[in-house]
Amino acid sequence: FGGDNKKGGGQPALFCSRRTMGSHDKDFAAKLRLLSQKALVMWEEKGAPMLHKLSTMKQQSYGVLVCVTTLLLWYGFSHDFLYFISLLAEILRCFGFFLLVLRVIKKTHSVQGLSLKSQQLFCGVFATRLMFKIFYEDDYLYAFVELLATGLSCYLVYLMRVQHRSSYQRDADTMKEIYIIAPCLLIALFLHPSVTKTWLMNVLWAFSTYLECFALLPQLFVFHSASRTVDNMTSLWIVSLFLSRVLECAFWVIALFFRDYQRTWSKVVWYVVITELVHTAMLLDFVRNFYKCYKQGMGLLLPSALGFSGKG
Repeated sequence: FGGDNKKGGGQPALFCSRRTMGSHDKDFAAKLRLLSQKALVMWEEKGAPMLHKLSTMKQQSYGVLVCVTTLLLWYGFSHDFLYFISLLAEILRCFGFFLLVLRVIKKTHSVQGLSLKSQQLFCGVFATRLMFKIFYEDDYLYAFVELLATGLSCYLVYLMRVQHRSSYQRDADTMKEIYIIAPCLLIALFLHPSVTKTWLMNVLWAFSTYLECFALLPQLFVFHSASRTVDNMTSLWIVSLFLSRVLECAFWVIALFFRDYQRTWSKVVWYVVITELVHTAMLLDFVRNFYKCYKQGMGLLLPSALGFSGKG
């Protein structure tokens, strides 16, 4: 082989291939730069204005968006009504956290009025539920929505702990997380459904359900102690959580009492339904005041309700 290369005065084939590969790499890098420039222009022209509009979303726009999402999901999953309800509940909850992130990074550039304790509890809720989705259920759409919710809640924790730490009202966020985590974990250890053959997965499922029920308590304390005035985007986050809980309640009621699933989930019936009802009732007073203020055309002003007296 060496003689042929010397006679022809050329380089070995290996060097030629490397030169060709180098030119291909340069072409690929140029195409990649061009693509990234186009993506940046598209983001500046389309994406950024859209996010700005979402960050200033009004109640009417929120209602239209929820209706459109419901119709699209109905079109795709109307053949399985229970799946449609449950998936819509997951998406609404995830969208609520998306609105909250937009409120912080686009609208207020502040985490004032938000509870770090609640966001950390929600991180625990989503992380444990995501583990259940990955290791037990084979539904990738569910897992993807849960992954988005987990990422958004973790990002909120980062914003509150690092980027906007100076605006975090630590003095108002005084409720101890252990007072919520410990009872929920203890109850889950003894009171969990047999939805899988794995004891740990059953405990994780029950723990995430109980923890989500009370994860919002620190936030309610902050609402009533730091400032009883709640901005629009934060209100829409709570409304999203409320709508999600209503749908979850409807899911369990239909599944257990109208679809006769209680034969399969005989150990799930009563405490799951009670947990969902308690969670919904906790949000009901907030949503009732939200609707009352919306009808009067004013921002949400919370009364000293639910026994949270606040400061003074």
